[in-house]
Amino acid sequence: MKTFKTRHQLFLSEELSKRLAQRAKVTGKAKSDILVEALDAWFNRREGGGNFEALEVRATGIERRIEALGRRQGIFWEAFARMLRHQLALATVLPKPDDAGRASAARQFENFIDQMAEMLAGQEPAATDDPVIEKLRKLH
Repeated sequence: MKTFKTRHQLFLSEELSKRLAQRAKVTGKAKSDILVEALDAWFNRREGGGNFEALEVRATGIERRIEALGRRQGIFWEAFARMLRHQLALATVLPKPDDAGRASAARQFENFIDQMAEMLAGQEPAATDDPVIEKLRKLH
């Protein structure tokens, strides 16, 4: 079935005209067919903007979450650095712990690791009466 086509005249730069001629030569297609395909693709991409807008909204949301994670990571590293500085300062002036002290420290460390694992698994942390810890928990 033959379709009716409307003739259009357009002006191309020399560079674009050379590229069109080269593409026609390589593909064996008529220049007008290549222009029709290109124009159709351009319109389809423009009209498909709804999908692009939805992707842009999702990307913005992901970007916000990544920024929030970055802020939280910064808080973590600052807290870690402060704790490490404090520990190193204490370790240089305190006497070596005895067996009972090391055993107590091992239990406290194990308890700490268990609490962190539970929080990373999504469980609510145990209640605390420490106002500083409460302040940190309100940040996230």
